Amino acid sequence: MLFPKGNRYLAFIFILTLLSSIMSIVLSALELDVLFRVLIAAFFGFMIGIERKGGLRGAGPRTFSLICMGSSLFALISVLGFPDSPEPERIAAQIVSGIGFIGAGVIWRQRGDIIHGITTAAAIWVSAAIGIAVALGWFFLSFSVTLVVMLILSRGHPVREAKEHIVHGLY
Repeated sequence: MLFPKGNRYLAFIFILTLLSSIMSIVLSALELDVLFRVLIAAFFGFMIGIERKGGLRGAGPRTFSLICMGSSLFALISVLGFPDSPEPERIAAQIVSGIGFIGAGVIWRQRGDIIHGITTAAAIWVSAAIGIAVALGWFFLSFSVTLVVMLILSRGHPVREAKEHIVHGLY
């Protein structure tokens, strides 16, 4: 046995050191930076998705992680993959259009004027923007917007809740 049975910490450190050595040989610094940014974007999307899943909505952590991560990767590809391109922002513009298409797919109308899915569509749209911001290296902005989105989504329907409180005499 390489490590004593009770000392898993040393085994963990050894494995991390071994993996980092292998990764530094296999991946360039640029690839590690891109990987880091895409994973950060996926994490921010996951945070938004967790908030949506808590409200029992259709789009959850996987959806938001994939959207945020995908938009980040597309933005990175547009900037790093085509350095001589005179208009690298064209791919970012297409991300907005494509996400709009996905967002339109989650909106539906039910009996009369009741419309569902607008908040989910808006959350999908902003998660794509967060992914692009992460790709550009704006980590603090991305994190801040993620927190604001989570706050907004966690508040539910404040106007409807206020009306219910007034009607039931709770205010």
